[in-house]
Amino acid sequence: MKRILLSAFACDPTRGSERSNGWSWAVGLAMKGFDVHCITREVSRSGIGTKTLPPNLKFTYVRFPLVMERLYSSDRAKYLYYLLWQWKAYKLALAMHKVNRFDLVHHITFGSLQMGSFMYKFDIPFIFGPAGGGQMAPAAFREFFGTSWSTEETRSKVSRLLIKFNPAFRPMLKKASHVLAANEDTFRVAKSSGGVNVSLVTDVGVPDSFIPLKNIVKTPRDGQLKLLWVGGILPRKGLLLTLELMNELKGYPGITLTVVGDGPMRNECLEKLQAYALEDTVHWEGSVPFSEIGSYYSDHDVFLFTSLRESGGVQLVEAMAYGMPVITLDLHGPGLIVNETRGIKCACDTPDIAIKNLKAAVLELYRDPARVARLSEGSFRFSATQVWSHKIETIVNQFYD
Repeated sequence: MKRILLSAFACDPTRGSERSNGWSWAVGLAMKGFDVHCITREVSRSGIGTKTLPPNLKFTYVRFPLVMERLYSSDRAKYLYYLLWQWKAYKLALAMHKVNRFDLVHHITFGSLQMGSFMYKFDIPFIFGPAGGGQMAPAAFREFFGTSWSTEETRSKVSRLLIKFNPAFRPMLKKASHVLAANEDTFRVAKSSGGVNVSLVTDVGVPDSFIPLKNIVKTPRDGQLKLLWVGGILPRKGLLLTLELMNELKGYPGITLTVVGDGPMRNECLEKLQAYALEDTVHWEGSVPFSEIGSYYSDHDVFLFTSLRESGGVQLVEAMAYGMPVITLDLHGPGLIVNETRGIKCACDTPDIAIKNLKAAVLELYRDPARVARLSEGSFRFSATQVWSHKIETIVNQFYD
């Protein structure tokens, strides 16, 4: 039985996003028969403790003093915290390696290329990713970040500094057996920074249990199209852009949008909704429990995804699992995940071009319910290849040997 050391800074079965990814990898590798030793944060212990672990899965927790843990809550200090955590995790892993003699080390989370990993220092095969991080929000869309564009600019500056100075970045790219880039932007950064064995592999997945037992083929009624937007209401998620689109579509009362989610831009978006008098066509649901999200995917026709900076976008695959065609921007991870068999991706050189193309895509599906049905079938077929069991098996078969 191969012994795998898994580096998963974010790993918690009770949470979403990267924490859910870390957990899915740990359990998925164990289910494939590997002896898995996962290093993660101390704060993940309580969530992991709610689950019964297979005997071949063990967790080791990296703990800092409380004053150090507080660094993670600061937007600026969290980068320093993460690098310090990685170094401590590596030193702990060295001691573990002397006892367990791992066959391979795999860094899963954080899935950020620029943050790198010190685990490359081991004398065994090392895999990094799938990871994003190379994608940058286009400056032409700064108005849709509200008051947060300066924060986005700071992120871009920090990213460039990490590429230049992070000791866990360039040496890792050169030493790694495989670097898995989640989108083409990240692939280009990895290659231009000295990456040797770089492959393009998306970083999104859903639990096997999330896929409905039966394909739900979308068949909208003539003269109607029910759009759905799901996600954290964050500056980069582009909900303000979506509301601009819905203002352009006000003349089509049969086209409605439901918004599911919450976040720091909630008030700005609600103010825009009211300023455009969209109350009749935009239904604001706010935050809902994850256990109920499937009913929204079931009850709507087309998924609208307008993120302006996105490594992958797990909501895309969630929506496709329920047979939803996707309309998205041809940008970053979504531009790689969506193709003509499961949706429409729109050129977005400028906001005007993006809104024009998004509007055309919505009207195209509004006027052609049969095409919605065809794209719906393609979406469901694709989602079956994105469940974690299939995704992990594919990566193991391609890169672990």
